[in-house]
Amino acid sequence: MLMETVSPPEPKLRRRQEDRSADSRKRIIDATIRCLYRFGYSGTSTALIAKEAGVSRGNIFYHFATYADLMIAVRDAVYHEERQLIEDIKQRLGTRAYLAEAPRYVLAGMRREPAIAVDEILLAARSDQELSAKLRETEKTIDQRAIADFADLYTELGLKPPYNLPILVRVSIAAFRGLAIAELVQGQDAQIEECIDYLIYLLQIGEKIEPPTSYGTANLPVTGGG
Repeated sequence: MLMETVSPPEPKLRRRQEDRSADSRKRIIDATIRCLYRFGYSGTSTALIAKEAGVSRGNIFYHFATYADLMIAVRDAVYHEERQLIEDIKQRLGTRAYLAEAPRYVLAGMRREPAIAVDEILLAARSDQELSAKLRETEKTIDQRAIADFADLYTELGLKPPYNLPILVRVSIAAFRGLAIAELVQGQDAQIEECIDYLIYLLQIGEKIEPPTSYGTANLPVTGGG
């Protein structure tokens, strides 16, 4: 009696299956971003996401074990998209020109729909223990990468990164996120352009601050006096 052996799927077939799976996953993430932006976290549900993405609710949970996992995937996807946009700008302008105007480019990213969707996730984590725990690890990784990316910009220019670069990066990102939210609420009254000009000025001062002395105080640059 001859035994039939089951051959593994052809490579092309496996690739098509993988492509379909990746496409479905991306559609779900993109739909979630649109829903979060339009309806907020509280107004977004798996049923709404499924309708927007053109998939079943079961398909969502095939790709993401929990709702929190979907939100983390959205956060990660938005970060990688923003990072690629920044890299494209840097390649087009050059490192020096990009670094000089980096605050404006980062703020522009914070104004985009995907970034506002992320704001919804960040705020929702306050009252969602599972989301908060998972998001904390994701944010830690993003924070470390952002600092490393800015350090690389200085290195590319043959400059030593400011000793307080981690603080400068964290303050900047928090400020940009706050300005983007303020603009949503206040519109022109938020005076975003004036705020960003002043923030750039403060960051330029911050870059010149020397490391703390042995007494634990920083040597601030002298800006005038009498």
